[in-house]
Order: sequence, then structure tokens, then C-alpha cells
Amino acid sequence: MSLQEKLYKHLPIFLQNVACSIKGQKIAKRRYAPEFFKMFESLRYRDRITKKEMEQLQLKRLRKSLETAYENSTYYRNLFDSLRFSPQNLEDFSQLAMFPILSKQTIQENLSSMINRSIPQNEVTEATTSGTTGAGLVFPITLECEWETWSIWWRYRYAHGITFDTWCAVFGARNIVPLGQKKPPFWRTVSPTKQIMFSMHHLNKNSITSYVDAFNKSKIPWIHGHPSTISNFASLMLESGLKLDYQIEHISIGSENLLEHQIYLINEAFGTQPIQHYGLTEPVANISMCEHGKLHIDEDYSYVELLPIDNNSDKYRLIGTSFSNDALLFLRYDTNDIITLAEEQQCPCGRSGRIIESIEGRKDDYIIMRDGTKIGRLSTLFREQMHIKEAQIRQEKDGKVVFYIAKSEYYTDEDENNLIKEIEARLDIDYEIVHVDNIPKTKGGKLKFVISDYEGKEK
Repeated sequence: MSLQEKLYKHLPIFLQNVACSIKGQKIAKRRYAPEFFKMFESLRYRDRITKKEMEQLQLKRLRKSLETAYENSTYYRNLFDSLRFSPQNLEDFSQLAMFPILSKQTIQENLSSMINRSIPQNEVTEATTSGTTGAGLVFPITLECEWETWSIWWRYRYAHGITFDTWCAVFGARNIVPLGQKKPPFWRTVSPTKQIMFSMHHLNKNSITSYVDAFNKSKIPWIHGHPSTISNFASLMLESGLKLDYQIEHISIGSENLLEHQIYLINEAFGTQPIQHYGLTEPVANISMCEHGKLHIDEDYSYVELLPIDNNSDKYRLIGTSFSNDALLFLRYDTNDIITLAEEQQCPCGRSGRIIESIEGRKDDYIIMRDGTKIGRLSTLFREQMHIKEAQIRQEKDGKVVFYIAKSEYYTDEDENNLIKEIEARLDIDYEIVHVDNIPKTKGGKLKFVISDYEGKEK
């Protein structure tokens, strides 16, 4: 814990609110500079251009990114020279296949030689990704890259009626409320960014009434956060028989896959269908839900390659190349995420971005059955399990699969039996169901749905 965090912890609540607003003002000044709003306006309708126009834009941006990396990065100059590749000669996307897939580990090991050091320090900020396996990465991004990323995210929000004037209840991982605080308020107000930051660490059956009262008092129209936290909020409301006395207009989620039983709980508690987008700290891919509920790749943001896996034509590894970050090029970066393409690639919204059926999560979000078959999309096991608050699946070293279940008070033997039927109908495994009060989260506050320690071989 830093000295600043220690001081914050001991401030009275009203001064903590002041401190949060000062911090928020600093972030807003950088993130929402005048240049951001110019970029946002130019990007708002860029995803509506034709497929041919989009490909021309992508090729132009890709060539520029490769040229910048060649001129300013020792790592990429050596790589391009070894392959006898000149960025000026880039003619089509197929030429990218000559480059190796880039991993997070490769960046960690070569970061100093990959960075473009010609950019002034006042035009660069620092980005951090924790990673679910603990393989963190700290790297530079340009302010222009940050502006474009947030412009893309706000473009998606505007499509759903969320504007810069919309106040938001944020459920994040930060310890914005000291863990030792035992009485409400378990939230802090950040006025410059129009946010009320609610603590996920204090949300339980004893505090749920105070959370609901805070919502009813503020009438805040928009909730944003991890689906595991928002669905837990919903579950606690339903268990306690509590309701909001007004209608939540928007619920947006991020950072985790949205599971079907979570959608049910959120709908049941708030009467609002959650919307979602897929994004990364690394500026290599973004997928946004349109007004018609379809997930589109934001093709103008980066170049996304979909590489087939498991000889299964509808499942793909998501590989991305950045356009906007001149400080560090991510060239064919492996996100470790798996997606499924939709069969129908036309949408009434008119966007040309490829349509994704589902974002299945990381490539290690699978378990392996007795015969070596690798199985994903395990959230379907819980499709009818509406009395489960949280779940986690862990495959141990010997192949045994443990289902950790945090159940609501409405969970019955019938729910348990239905879960057993689903498991045994779909999976040929040795398994155990273990009931827990809650599922531990990652340092970033995320719920890791599947964890595999299995040392066996997949088919």
C-alpha cells in the first residue's frame, strides 16, 4: 500500500469524496481533452462506411503503423529486415502471415527494444494489464491511442442512448471504500466524471438495503461493472425482496464473459437487458453490441485476424494488430481469447463489422474429458440454474473437475439434481460439486469462470 493510499484510508468520508473527485478531475482532463472530443465526433459514424471503404482505411492505417514501428523500434526493424519486408510495400493483409504470432511473454522479454522512444514523455501515458494468470504487462500508450480507445467505447455507449451527461453507478475492483469500514456509505462520488463508485467488497446480505436505498435516493440511471458483481447485486436484491422504486435505463458490463444465468438475475432484479462490449487494455481488438443486440468487430479500430482452431470452422483464436499506439506496436498479438462467428453476417444496423455469435473467453477456458476431448462454452450448464449466484469450474491436475457453487437462499435439491443431470448429460468426467459462500476474484476483481490445472493431454 502506497503512502497516498494509507493517507486516503484514514481520511473522513467527506474528504475521501473530495480526494476521489480530484483524482477523477485529473483523469478527465487527460482522457477527455479537446482532442478527444474532435476524435469522438469523427469516429461516431466511421463504423457505418462500406466494407470496401473499411478495408481501404484498415490498409492505410496498418501501413502507417508498420512504418512507424520500423523507423522507431529496434525490435521491429530487426524483425522486418530479417524477413526482407518493407512496410511501404504492404499491399494486402495476407502479407501479415509472414510475421510470428506475438505473445505477452515476448513483449515482456523485449519491451525495451520494442518501444518507440522518439515520442515526448508528455504525449505518453502508462497502461497496465494484470492478466488472469498473473502475467502482468506494463507498457506505454500515446494519448492519441487513449483518446481513440475511449472514443470507440463512447461510440458504443451513444448507440444505446448513454451520453456524457449520464450519471453512472460503477461497481469496480478498486478499494475506494476502506475494507475496515463497517457502516454505509459504501460508495464514493466522483463528480467530474459523473460517477458514484460502489464498493464490491462490502456488498453482502447485511449491506444490501443500504445499497438499494442509495440507488433510490440518487435515481442513478446507468450501472456499469463486472457481470459477476452486478448479478450478485441482483441476486441479493431478489433474496431480500428489495426493489428499486424507479427504472434503471442502462446496464453495461465489461471485463468478463456475460453468462446466461447472470442475464436472468439482472433482468429479474432490474427489468433491464444488459449490453456488453469486448475490449482489452492492449489496443488490438474491440467488439461492440449494436442497437439490435448483435456483437460487431470494430474494424476501424484495429486489424483483427480470426484463426480457426480445433479443426472447427466456427471457433477462432482472436489475433489483433494495433493501429493507434505509436508508442508500441502490437503486431499479430495473441489475445488468448476464443470467439464464435455468427452464421448470419447481415444486421439491420448496417455496420460492416463482422458479427460475433459469442465471446467464449480465453483459450484455457476449457476442460478436457476422459477421452481427451476439449470442451468449451461451459456456461450452458447453468442455463436453467437461476438460483446460483456465482459458479467456478476447476479441473485439477489429475483431471477431476470441481464445480464451486455459491447458491442463493432459493437454491433447492431440485436445482442440485438438475445441475447434476446437465453435467452428466454433457460431460464424461469425474466431478464433485462444492458449495461455497463466495468465489474468490482475481486482483482485478474479475471472476475466473474456468481454471485448469490439468496435466493430461487433450485430443
